[in-house]
Amino acid sequence: MTRIVSIVLLLLALPLHAAQAPASLILNIVVEGLDEHYIALTRPLMNPGGMARLTGLEATSISHIDYGSHLDPVAAATMLLTGASPMVNGVPSAWVYNPEINQVSPIFKDTKALGNFTDETLSPSAIKVSTLVDELRVATGGQGKAIAIAADPQVSLALAGHAADGAYWIYDRTGNWASSSYFGDMPSVLSNRNYRNSLSSRLDTMRWTPLLNPAVYPTLSPASTGFSHNFPKKMAHRTAAFKATPLANREVTDVAIDLIKSLNMGTDATPDIVNIAYSLAPKGASEIEMLDAYLRLDRDLARLFSEANRVAGRSGVAIILTGIPAASTTTAPDAPIYRIPTGEYSIKKAISLLNMYLIAMHGNGNWILGVYDCQFFLNHKLITDSNLSLTVFRQEVADFLARMAGVGNVYTIDDIIASRAGENPQALKRNTSIEHCGDVIIEVIPGWMVVDDPFGGLTDNGIVRCAAPSHPAYLLIPGCSPRAIETPVDARALAPYLSRLINIRPPAAAATATLH
Repeated sequence: MTRIVSIVLLLLALPLHAAQAPASLILNIVVEGLDEHYIALTRPLMNPGGMARLTGLEATSISHIDYGSHLDPVAAATMLLTGASPMVNGVPSAWVYNPEINQVSPIFKDTKALGNFTDETLSPSAIKVSTLVDELRVATGGQGKAIAIAADPQVSLALAGHAADGAYWIYDRTGNWASSSYFGDMPSVLSNRNYRNSLSSRLDTMRWTPLLNPAVYPTLSPASTGFSHNFPKKMAHRTAAFKATPLANREVTDVAIDLIKSLNMGTDATPDIVNIAYSLAPKGASEIEMLDAYLRLDRDLARLFSEANRVAGRSGVAIILTGIPAASTTTAPDAPIYRIPTGEYSIKKAISLLNMYLIAMHGNGNWILGVYDCQFFLNHKLITDSNLSLTVFRQEVADFLARMAGVGNVYTIDDIIASRAGENPQALKRNTSIEHCGDVIIEVIPGWMVVDDPFGGLTDNGIVRCAAPSHPAYLLIPGCSPRAIETPVDARALAPYLSRLINIRPPAAAATATLH
């Protein structure tokens, strides 16, 4: 409670000017994997009109946005836009498991919503509460325009919320820009782009190489060489490979600029909001590739800011840029020569041993329905039909799994609900969706590798890591004096704070909605 109060007081200390008219164009940007360490390294090579505007003296900087416990980009983006945790907003992760049919599906899957330029059936209906975008639309009587653009469909939907004019993303199978019929028809500027200048028609001509001479990149030896990645037509899953590079950020920026122009956003007194997602988490990236990704994003931001200033004027543009966690918490195994402690935790072996144990204790039966993302889903019907206590059964399973090599911690859902689990019980509780969570959750020892995952989960065949970078945020708001905030700020506090800045009510479930 003391920590929450300090966060509220900290945000209250930020200077607000009620007489200041709201910005006519709000750029709300989230960046997957944004790390202050790399920002500092690349700052001398940045464009004055890009990231330097946010990290210099113009903007308020927050050194660390606290998400409570690790969330993937979809859950983190939803938290930022709703001001609420997954337990409340209903979005704990991009993918959720249904033990009754033993299948994993997107959290935003909606068979009632058809796709525009995609066969994906998605909508933001899974978000259980209002979002910042929803409140802006309500406050302006639907006159304030709101769009979301991302390479990933579910991040785009998280940013769009229920009431946006549209959410747009790159469809993996074709490279087309896509959307959901939930938002109506596709804007003509994107339809024309798909027909006349599609990504698939340009992919084989694209190549990711160093933006600058490798010799000028910081922390690299003078002998460092460059790199080269291309996307030939014969390449399997080439659109997905493209989306895992910073070239996708350039494509997202191009589309954002096209939509701002074509929709006449920021051209009148009614505030419009553009939600944009970028990624700085290229898979398996080397040091030079990471540095290059930051420099390329810096140039993309400079182009975006320039266009926003052109249509709305420099004093009419509000920019909020927030780091969100990267999707994966694993890395490739280290070479054996370094003798770093490691091991393999086999999901298949765990299920087999647990099944044998439960059958020996309680008789034949399908006691385990499935395992997903290190969460064990138990057969509730069989347990209750056998006159067994579900709570006791869960603890019995947890006690058995805790004795297996490679297991660091084990929690039951009862432990989580009662705030008895983890180093930060309250954070773990609020970031758990009871509707989608397994009965027993294990945490593998950092440095070990999870193998034999039946769904090829995020942790499969990678070294588990718990160390996470600091996620900074930058706010460049007209009429607000800049300052540096070194104290961690609860991610749920941003939505109600930004609502206040643009003179609208906060989202309905915003955890810090009592800000005055």
